[in-house]
Amino acid sequence: MNLSYTILVYIVWFLSTYFIVVFLLTLIKNKSKLYNSPDLDKNNRLPKVSIVISAYNEQGKISDTIESLKSIDYPKELYEMIIVNDGSKDKTRDIIARYEDKKNIIFIDNKKNKGKAACLNQGIAIAKGAYVACMDADSVVPKNILKKTVPYFDDKDIGAVTVSVEVKHVNNFLQKIIQLEYILGLSLFLKVFSYLNCIHVTPGPFSIYRKDLVDKIGGFDVNNITEDLEIAYRIHKSGYRIANCMDTSVKTITPDNFKSLYRQRRRWYTGALKTLWQHKDILLRKKTGFFGYFIPFNYSLIIFGLGLFLLSLYLSFSNIIKNLSLYSLTNYNFFSNLSWDFDVLRISIFAIFGIFGIVGTIILVTFGLDITKNHSKKRVSIYFGYFLLFFLYQFFWLSSFFLVLFKRKVRW
Repeated sequence: MNLSYTILVYIVWFLSTYFIVVFLLTLIKNKSKLYNSPDLDKNNRLPKVSIVISAYNEQGKISDTIESLKSIDYPKELYEMIIVNDGSKDKTRDIIARYEDKKNIIFIDNKKNKGKAACLNQGIAIAKGAYVACMDADSVVPKNILKKTVPYFDDKDIGAVTVSVEVKHVNNFLQKIIQLEYILGLSLFLKVFSYLNCIHVTPGPFSIYRKDLVDKIGGFDVNNITEDLEIAYRIHKSGYRIANCMDTSVKTITPDNFKSLYRQRRRWYTGALKTLWQHKDILLRKKTGFFGYFIPFNYSLIIFGLGLFLLSLYLSFSNIIKNLSLYSLTNYNFFSNLSWDFDVLRISIFAIFGIFGIVGTIILVTFGLDITKNHSKKRVSIYFGYFLLFFLYQFFWLSSFFLVLFKRKVRW
């Protein structure tokens, strides 16, 4: 047995099993309060909130976004929308201009494209709210979005609040798989991570921040292609926590084909690796609490898992070539050496680890879907698709490591 393979199997099995056990225990402990959120303090006046949107070539989506914000159940005089057109080449500017005469809508029209982070900073700079929400121009929110998130800030240690992220349109099998990924990864996982104080991203579709904190840390990093992930690191470094509210949500557009998904994940993962290097000073440091330990743990699992995946591919292809050369001696009679005898004692420890890994993942996904009340009738096909997406992730990560190591530029 290959020694490197054996070592990697044990490492990945330990890290993944540890993660699943800690996650499930935390989930079970807090199961009854996942959807609980603080109530508004009726004795205090509601704070003003600014909602900043950066829009680039969103002519088919920006109207839905604005209409959803206009319908928010919050006093109109206590929230404002700041919409920044980032040099769009379509009719986005004209559509936004139709709403410009509204009292609580401010329109900034950039003639040249500056990038999302720069546009968000433009809006934040003129925002008058005590809290500022940043939102994507292809997303829509429910009426309760502010009344559910603002009360979290009564806790002075909370610097930002995220919400559940859902898929706006589910038109094909790929989007069904992404929907499952969002239900777990950008909703339930973030809620569980909030109990451990290790939320590592404030998703772009909708997240809300303390205005004075964002000003203090200098806004979003204009040089980072995953600005919503990078700012989460600085929030933790500033001594604040990030909360998650599962009692409200935001719906957003997702890729509908593999090419678009690859481009999205290439940007996400490349940006994540660059952010990790940018903030390597927080790793294994007590000043950021559990977050400083969770991040290296998470990336260790990714790196070792990727190494195991590559080595498994290499060994598999090597064995195929070797067996083909041996079968050439039997004129490629592949059925000559078949044996139907089954001996449980001949099952390798690696096969057992693999079975436990698959079963553990199915338990985690099933439990997560049940808790989030997503009772799909086609779970088997979705599970299959989820495992397929898992293999695709390996290639996405490989591509991202390549881009970072060779300093290739990644664009939106």
